[in-house]
Amino acid sequence: MCSTLSRRTFLISGVGAGAGLLAPRWATAARPPDRFLIVNADDLGLSAEVDRGLFEAHDAGVVTSTSLLVDGPDAEAAVEQARKRPKLGLGIHVAFDERGKLFTDMQDLAAVQQQIDRQLTAFVRLVGSPPDHIDSHHHMHRLFNVARLFLVAGRRYNVPVRGFSDVVFVGRFWGQPEFGKTDLSKISPEVMIAMLRAVKPGVTEISCHPGHVETRPDAIYNREREVELQTLTDEQVKDTITEEGIRLINYRDYARMTRDAR
Repeated sequence: MCSTLSRRTFLISGVGAGAGLLAPRWATAARPPDRFLIVNADDLGLSAEVDRGLFEAHDAGVVTSTSLLVDGPDAEAAVEQARKRPKLGLGIHVAFDERGKLFTDMQDLAAVQQQIDRQLTAFVRLVGSPPDHIDSHHHMHRLFNVARLFLVAGRRYNVPVRGFSDVVFVGRFWGQPEFGKTDLSKISPEVMIAMLRAVKPGVTEISCHPGHVETRPDAIYNREREVELQTLTDEQVKDTITEEGIRLINYRDYARMTRDAR
């Protein structure tokens, strides 16, 4: 199956109360009184330009975590760079498309399961250890029926799945509120500062997509990445985190916190 993807189509939630039956054990852990924040950069491995900007957002900014596209053309080089950054968490960004074209029929659950298993196996081979969390490109793991497969994978590896754990997911930092239509005001420092001030006690994840401009003509989300990079390294953004008393962590830190809370 091959069709153009719409991000709006993929931002579908609603697995329902039944998801709790498969949620990891830490989903019931008591929330700490402090405010903890994971800033996760998606799309690691997509290209050398994207990866360079992503690592800059960690080295000089607020990014604490990333998720790897194991089939990305720059995946192996990205993993080598990630190893040099011990404070950067590393999860998997399971993908069912390539540059906006589906290569998996999402109604064929056996094919979906095969992709999940293959990509998780590839991650362990590339990295040498399991991911510290699981998410997916265009939030495909939130689809009905598909979500169950991801929750089972999370339990198998004993790691959280984005949006199905104690971590509150915030995905509003995105420069194309409509597919292919750029609105840079959605990824400005002012927007990020407002999101930071709204972080509640407990653990929150804000997703982002920093990078440098790609030269390839089929790049769908491109100049927006550099604007995100500027915001994520902005001094006012960093100052707001300090002023708000927010503690930046990654998913490995979250796992330690939940173990200690038991």
